[in-house]
Amino acid sequence: MKKKGISVNKIANFLDVKYTGKEFSISSVSSLNKIKNNSLLFYSDISNFQFKIKDNKKYDLKKLEKYKNIVIITTENVKKKINVPIIISKNPRLDFQRVVIQFFSDDEFKAKIHKTAIIEKGAKIGKKVHIGSNCYIGNNVTIGDNTKIFSNTSIFGKTKIGKNTTVLSNSSIGIEGFSFSFSEDESIHFPHIGSVLIGNNVWIGSNTNIEKSQIDETIIEDNVKIDSLVQIGHNSVIKKSAQITAGTIICGRAKIGKNCWIAPNSVIDAACEIGDNSFVGTLSLVKTSFPKNSVIVGSPAKLLRKNV
Repeated sequence: MKKKGISVNKIANFLDVKYTGKEFSISSVSSLNKIKNNSLLFYSDISNFQFKIKDNKKYDLKKLEKYKNIVIITTENVKKKINVPIIISKNPRLDFQRVVIQFFSDDEFKAKIHKTAIIEKGAKIGKKVHIGSNCYIGNNVTIGDNTKIFSNTSIFGKTKIGKNTTVLSNSSIGIEGFSFSFSEDESIHFPHIGSVLIGNNVWIGSNTNIEKSQIDETIIEDNVKIDSLVQIGHNSVIKKSAQITAGTIICGRAKIGKNCWIAPNSVIDAACEIGDNSFVGTLSLVKTSFPKNSVIVGSPAKLLRKNV
């Protein structure tokens, strides 16, 4: 925790919203599952603001009235239902997140290269980079300023990672792709001699594999967020601000558009393209391309509706 005893008015001012309730200080944050006195919470019935996806869990908000000195960040319509100090927000989850970052969190992992990390001589490491224990950074790798590479991660080949990017533990980037040609009874691996380009402000979860391209580039653009246990095949392109959630498989040469959301355990087949601002539902098997603003679900995946 950064600080304790933050006034409600200070939080409201930080969010640039009006607060007219009683003034008091809070010392922590809490969830609706485990409420604490003197804490800040948030509530929204929307789990995905971009695509207006409803949350699956229902909460009894009236129970909040039993607690002392709590304030909840929520929407205007909730204000009429409960007698609790409220900070009104159009996007409660986002505003709660901003407050936590500003007042209640600290960076546990400072810029440091662990003594057990192996960094080859040709690697280029930027300023204020964190590289955790047992990492391997290859000869042709470039890592930008303020990037964090967590323990047991290996980065190979001609891989370039931008600034302010995070790669969580046990991930592999720039690995050979799974590509074989057959000649009679022999299978021959297609050598991958291309590169991986990863932009700024990217998040890559634990146990994620990103293959280098066969010839050109595998590209992860700025602000992309990739969850844990994701496989991204060779020559794939993930456009700006897309989010790829846990267990997803992006096959080789696939293309994911800007601001897309790929829900857990989905498969995007080889060379398929998902247009900008599209949503792919959980467990979907995408075997063809879809235009922008598509809501796609099923196995095989079909267009459910347009996202407008």
